[in-house]
Amino acid sequence: MAPGKHKRSNNSGGGNQHRNCPILDDHPNLPDILQNFVNTGVRQKEMPEMLRKNHQISISLRSVQLIMKEFNVKTVRRNGLSSVEKGMAILQEAEDDPLGRWGVRLVKEKLALKGNHISRDHIMAFRKEENPEATAARHPRTRKVHHHGLHSSGPNEEWCADGHEKILLSMGIAIWGVIDKCCRLELGLWAVPNARLADVPPALYLRLVRKLGGMSVQMATDKGSEMGKLIPLVTTLRQIHQPYISEEVLPAHKAVKSVYNITRERNWRPLWEKDLGNIAYQYTSGKALIGFHPGDPMHEGIALWLWGKIVQLRLDSALKESEIHRVRKQDGSLLPTGGRRIDFYKRPEEWGLEDQLIPIPSDDIDRCLAEYDRPNLLQFGTDEMVELCENLFASIGSPELSAKVGWNVFCQMLELAVKEQVIG
Repeated sequence: MAPGKHKRSNNSGGGNQHRNCPILDDHPNLPDILQNFVNTGVRQKEMPEMLRKNHQISISLRSVQLIMKEFNVKTVRRNGLSSVEKGMAILQEAEDDPLGRWGVRLVKEKLALKGNHISRDHIMAFRKEENPEATAARHPRTRKVHHHGLHSSGPNEEWCADGHEKILLSMGIAIWGVIDKCCRLELGLWAVPNARLADVPPALYLRLVRKLGGMSVQMATDKGSEMGKLIPLVTTLRQIHQPYISEEVLPAHKAVKSVYNITRERNWRPLWEKDLGNIAYQYTSGKALIGFHPGDPMHEGIALWLWGKIVQLRLDSALKESEIHRVRKQDGSLLPTGGRRIDFYKRPEEWGLEDQLIPIPSDDIDRCLAEYDRPNLLQFGTDEMVELCENLFASIGSPELSAKVGWNVFCQMLELAVKEQVIG
């Protein structure tokens, strides 16, 4: 190009084909949809197909990329964060992991859910400087090898359920959960006062059936006596809604030893190590510092109600994180790999699988729930104590709850309760 001459711009008028294009006129929230995709771990090459299936939007990959750039959709490469802001975000996330059990990939996924997109390499380098021992312990080469042998024809072929009362035994809180064998996707996690009650499994199972609109072909649980009501319920439901499957050939429910309930048992461990272990640590360490009085009905009642809510909130987050977790490609695995768990579950045909859900009409589910469920099933405390705690919590402004602020909120509620007793 000759000196002093400038190449004419292809867009010298400043017009923009994306701000004025029909697809954005028809779908003005498209940039927000794309941002949500990025936050939940959807890859760019997968976005056009998900837009077509989930939002009835037909668009090319190139157009997706251009719109993301034009509307500054946050990604790892375009995150809008300074080095200091990245470090602050990582440190803030680490506050919920005082035991240092979260790996780099889990931290990246947790940050992304909050809209903070930081590369694995940056997180690794930052943590290596801040806590080299914990980072080394979480390096992939230090992990144990898991043997693979499970297989499945698709999601909802088999749900695996179990209760775990030992995880948070000192808190008086148990966990009951259901996981899909094919996708390794957590379908339901509940904090319960007592996982050994026979009323708990059928009620929570039916809540899940209502949420999904049907049941699995088979249900696997351990051999605990608390399954006494669940087994005939599952068997009867399948006989009614899928009578063509022989109970002799493929039982609707199978009771196995815990060591053989592999999918459920495998996922208790990471749930404990990465989430509930941190809650237990913050509960135990803070309990001594705030002057908790064991045996005091007010202390015990407020603590049980409050920490029950904190655990359930953490379990709700774990469900969401289970959905977006990307399972790395494993050629030797008989189960689907190389995608997010929610994708295996929602789009099984892309992995050569088929959804096995047995539909059940909502009216039938509601009739069963009326028989097996009750409002106070998951209630932590008596009706009177729960009402008191709800009023105290509302009076202090219903603050956002997490394990790191649990005992501070407890002290505020207790102080208010004492004042009301004195005034009364």
